[in-house]
Amino acid sequence: MKIGVLLSGCGVYDGTEVSEAVLVLLALEKAGAHPVCVAPDVNQLHTVNHLTGEEAEGERRSSLMEAARIGRGKVASLSGFWGGDLQGLVIPGGYGAAKNLVGGFMQKGIAREVIPEVRSLLDDLASRHRPLAAVSLGRSVLSAYFGEDLGQEDLRTPASEVVIDEKRRTLFTPGFLTGTRLSEVARGIDALVAALVRMAAPPTPQAR
Repeated sequence: MKIGVLLSGCGVYDGTEVSEAVLVLLALEKAGAHPVCVAPDVNQLHTVNHLTGEEAEGERRSSLMEAARIGRGKVASLSGFWGGDLQGLVIPGGYGAAKNLVGGFMQKGIAREVIPEVRSLLDDLASRHRPLAAVSLGRSVLSAYFGEDLGQEDLRTPASEVVIDEKRRTLFTPGFLTGTRLSEVARGIDALVAALVRMAAPPTPQAR
């Protein structure tokens, strides 16, 4: 079973939250799934110095190239990507999920819309009723895709828990939105991935 992992860069302030992404990859492998890392070939909205939290003026980095740091070089560009063999998708958090995968997120008066490469991927998966999972601010991508606002309940969900929408086939765990320890975030991600894999599995034929 192949499960996509949508990355937005490398680093919590301007790309993907690295710990969440690594925990997702580990959980998928432990669940017997094959993770497929993907990222759009676009520039990050900006680059942030993670020591100071300040923007690095004049520095631009590619979301795809930065994501390759997490995927150990094995990251597919969404440009021309065929996701027909993916059975589901996980979007780790980090501010880059909102900044780099959703247009208009940081601009007042402009509707939030997922960028075209991401929309094409989500359209394909949704049309095949494949489960879509989000960790932390990865939720912002699914919220923009479905035309919804981010809910305050996200900030009240314990990091070790998973929220599942069976009708829409979406899953969410808050990661470091509410978690402070790697261990509790790991529990939530493990539970998220386990539920995702169950939802993505083909139905078992009934005995006659």
